[in-house]
Amino acid sequence: MKILVIHRQKEVIGQIATVLAPVEPVIRFYDSGLDGLLAARIETVDLIVCGTDLPVITGFELVRSLRNSSINKTCPVIFLADELNHKTTYLSHILGAAATLRLNDEQLEEVLHTQRSRYEAKRPSHLQSIFPGYSLN
Repeated sequence: MKILVIHRQKEVIGQIATVLAPVEPVIRFYDSGLDGLLAARIETVDLIVCGTDLPVITGFELVRSLRNSSINKTCPVIFLADELNHKTTYLSHILGAAATLRLNDEQLEEVLHTQRSRYEAKRPSHLQSIFPGYSLN
């Protein structure tokens, strides 16, 4: 599972890596919104965890740009905000975020488990990876 983490605090990676350890995540970390945007435009990822207050461009601007023109248009996004208010929840809803949480929220683990389950459900089975046209239907 490829995860793009764009946040000012590198400690966020530890929380994500711990919860998603069973699916052996490959985590790419950027602390600037612009660097994260450039990375997300050239590499397909399975999940984006993004802060809302980033240097250069905000997390909301980053996701809006990805939704308009990127190979990650439909990638699930989890926003991590310093504080949740009407503006934050409204913008995340409009951008189709999977979740918007406060930093250090206990719900982060629950949301990551949900995203891991979705990833595992759409991952091809062992037989499908050996025989590309194989289907149980």
